[in-house]
Amino acid sequence: MTEIYAPEEVIARIAPLTEDRLLQFERLRIVRPVMTPDGPRYRRLDLRRITLLCELTDDFEVNEDALVIIMSLLDQLHGAHGRIERLVQAIGAEPAEIKLRLSRRLAEAEDV
Repeated sequence: MTEIYAPEEVIARIAPLTEDRLLQFERLRIVRPVMTPDGPRYRRLDLRRITLLCELTDDFEVNEDALVIIMSLLDQLHGAHGRIERLVQAIGAEPAEIKLRLSRRLAEAEDV
């Protein structure tokens, strides 16, 4: 089962985080808690994301507009990575002759 955390637990785990700051990240829609009957809950991935957001704002003084852009780009990169992994798995399931043909086409494409 996925671990989920209440807002108070998240704030306690991430030193520079405050309730106002967490709400700001939610308002910017760069952190989206899961809504449960007990209120908002955050996944482990959210904690890593919030930690990164705190580091970007504290250590690099990144403003809100830039945070939104950075997180959007990271989300796109993460999505692309997932699609590439699925593509590699699909290719891996193909017969050897198809893998060889695809390998040759990829090599040709790199030469262009």
